[in-house]
Amino acid sequence: MESRTVIEKGQKLQVVEYDDKEHFAGNKDYEIVVGENASFEMYRIQNLDDDAALTQNFNIKQLRDSRVHIVVISFNGGDLRNNITINIDGEGCETNVYGLYLTDRKQHVENNLKVNHNVPHCSSFTKFKGIVDDEASAVFNGHVYVAPGAQKTDAQQNNSNILLTSTAKINTQPFLEIYADDVKCNHGATVGQLDEQALFYMQQRGIPYEEARMLMKFAFIGEVVDHVSFESFAERLRHLIEKRICGELPSCGDCKLCK
Repeated sequence: MESRTVIEKGQKLQVVEYDDKEHFAGNKDYEIVVGENASFEMYRIQNLDDDAALTQNFNIKQLRDSRVHIVVISFNGGDLRNNITINIDGEGCETNVYGLYLTDRKQHVENNLKVNHNVPHCSSFTKFKGIVDDEASAVFNGHVYVAPGAQKTDAQQNNSNILLTSTAKINTQPFLEIYADDVKCNHGATVGQLDEQALFYMQQRGIPYEEARMLMKFAFIGEVVDHVSFESFAERLRHLIEKRICGELPSCGDCKLCK
């Protein structure tokens, strides 16, 4: 499936989409051109069953003074792959991409992101967070490219993960490729477990162990939802995240966002 969207000069497009088909398998290709001084805002929710396999390819082109804001949340899915390529081709652009993935059982989620700073005076901010449980796995590949002459680039990239079992796996690779000398760029990745001392501290203050674990997981991933601009939608997402980390959201079923 292929689609092409052109956002004209000065226009604004906001998109909320969710994938929730059972046993779904397929590829989707999206080409999006964000015109001069235009804005593109996308929230994509993935909540499929363990037999689903979905690959989504986003190719986004930004022109002068345009803004892109993307949030991708993966609740469930057997094999999910999100490939996002953003070409910043006009000065004064702003790009923000946030991601959240919650995997368990034998699920696999992969996020591949490349941001090409092809011109000067632009900024990009990328933050992906994940919690991996059971025998699940996740991959994050982040690549920021700063072209020769793309001075005054400000590019920040971060990936943080929590592994809940010894059999859960994460492969994270943030990467900077810089060919300009007057830039502000950094990247980082962390992989860890829930803080046992913090859990003990919370139990000492009367919070049951399982509830303490849930609160810590929710605090870890809640930051991503803070970047959702629609408050009613953000509240719905927080509710779904709480259900997911409590093991009560195996697939969308009765929990579609539209209900």
